[in-house]
Amino acid sequence: MSKPGRNDPCYCGSGEKYKKCHMAEDKAAEAELREAAKAGTWLRRDFLMFGREERFAESFAMALPLYWNNYYTIDNAEEMSENEAIRFFDWFVFDYQREDQPRLIEVYYDERRKGLSEAQQNVLDSWLKAPAAGAYELLDYEGQTLQLKDFVTGQEFELYEPAGHGLVEPGDLLLGRPVEILGRYEFSTMAAYLPQDEIADLADTMEKARVADAERFPDATEDEFMRRHGFLIIHHALAQAELKGRPAVAAQNADRTDRKLVRKATKSLRSLQERLGA
Repeated sequence: MSKPGRNDPCYCGSGEKYKKCHMAEDKAAEAELREAAKAGTWLRRDFLMFGREERFAESFAMALPLYWNNYYTIDNAEEMSENEAIRFFDWFVFDYQREDQPRLIEVYYDERRKGLSEAQQNVLDSWLKAPAAGAYELLDYEGQTLQLKDFVTGQEFELYEPAGHGLVEPGDLLLGRPVEILGRYEFSTMAAYLPQDEIADLADTMEKARVADAERFPDATEDEFMRRHGFLIIHHALAQAELKGRPAVAAQNADRTDRKLVRKATKSLRSLQERLGA
């Protein structure tokens, strides 16, 4: 819904001009949303700096091949595209967890929350409870509002996507993590997508993983299960790309256009390799 002009009748039907009715309230809400969005952007950058600390290097090296099904390891991590690196790091921060060790976002929360601004604390509090990354079927869309259904649980919800639905059509799957900012869901990073004709046996794959997981963790929640096994959705997408004759990852694409970014990342990854003794 487009906002009325200052002197137009207010959308609420009061009969008052917009400037004398809801304009001040709407501007305050917009300012709060901008502040929350700014806090979210800052946190994502700080997560990246935090996760680069040497104490997380071993976990990083173990998580990388797990997420990418060995298409990327610590030896070729610098070949990831920017979007691949961002999606991996999002999973590494929010979901990856070695046994008896907290997630990186939990460590960050315990160590840094007190030093954050109120807006940053509010966003971090919300993100700490964010669901594991998953797959979401696009049911419908209207402008920048997407109607989604969780592929695993069947739960339906609305999500705001600034770029709209892009190439994704109803029936396709969006791969990402919904996070809440001031009561509105958005993806934590740019989502990948899986065309409808490549969904194939994904439901069977996840159900088999669930049965096996339940034998070891009979009281696990849906979210706990997805944190342990959500990477199987990525493995499925990679396998489907191979079946369709597409490069599964950017490193396989001889025509990629981001070589400068790759070279820029090489130096920092080599430093990490040296610390790990690789």
